[in-house]
Amino acid sequence: MIGGRLAGLGAVLLLCCGTAVGCAGPGQRELDWDDRIVDARASGALGKSLDRLGRSSPGFPGVPLRRLTDFAWDGLFLFEQGLQGKDVRAKTGFTFMPDEESVEEDNELLVFVKGSKVAKVVLFREELRHPLAYTSGKKYSSEARLLRGDSRVLDVVEPNAFQRVFDSGIAEHLSARYRALRDGNRTSVPLADLGFTWDEMRVVEPAQLKKETGLSYKAMDYWPPHSAFMVFRERDRVVRIGEMDYSLFPREDRKGLRGREWSSKVQVVVTDRKEMTLTLREP
Repeated sequence: MIGGRLAGLGAVLLLCCGTAVGCAGPGQRELDWDDRIVDARASGALGKSLDRLGRSSPGFPGVPLRRLTDFAWDGLFLFEQGLQGKDVRAKTGFTFMPDEESVEEDNELLVFVKGSKVAKVVLFREELRHPLAYTSGKKYSSEARLLRGDSRVLDVVEPNAFQRVFDSGIAEHLSARYRALRDGNRTSVPLADLGFTWDEMRVVEPAQLKKETGLSYKAMDYWPPHSAFMVFRERDRVVRIGEMDYSLFPREDRKGLRGREWSSKVQVVVTDRKEMTLTLREP
């Protein structure tokens, strides 16, 4: 009986003095809060990913931050240098940093959450080659994106309705269609396979986008001076918006494309191999 009680007491002591709470053993120093809480592996991996992204100059509409993480999360708080533990607690509701401790100079603290729990705590202890620009203490959703800001800075932004459906990769798909036509000596290829489902597409000039869709690209530091938009719908709901680039679809050739409802069976057709221009045609 006594032995059982002693064993139980030992288990409690191990639980209380495990590494999760930072109790120091004989000859050991007590772990600081950041040593106990921060995920060093995730911090290093995310820092490297941000540097690689910064070198690639991500443009509009930005790269989802969740693509750079390998763990599940649905919210993110970012804190700049100088913020104290009490500030972190007030914003997140979590107490893992002593109230009077501060985020050190040139450090950035990222608190990823999943539901009502902490998913991961990341700390950049050295200044990133491509620093982040964000609102300190604001809660960002898992939809947050990274855009190239001024100089080497990566802006953390919440996408608006237009940004969520704008897909810069559609222009790349169209270029790939042209290369397939040029190199394969073919006259047409299907447009349909773009990586998402759709049943209708309309060509919309920039000035008409708001009227046609209710969406606006204004105030997003993005302006398509020579492009038209390709608005893709599925069951009358806008699912993607892409660019019809001027270099492939000259403005003077777009008059016959506007205002029509193009089906998912539409073909991309070469109009001029020498000038590398395309048009659309229903089969």
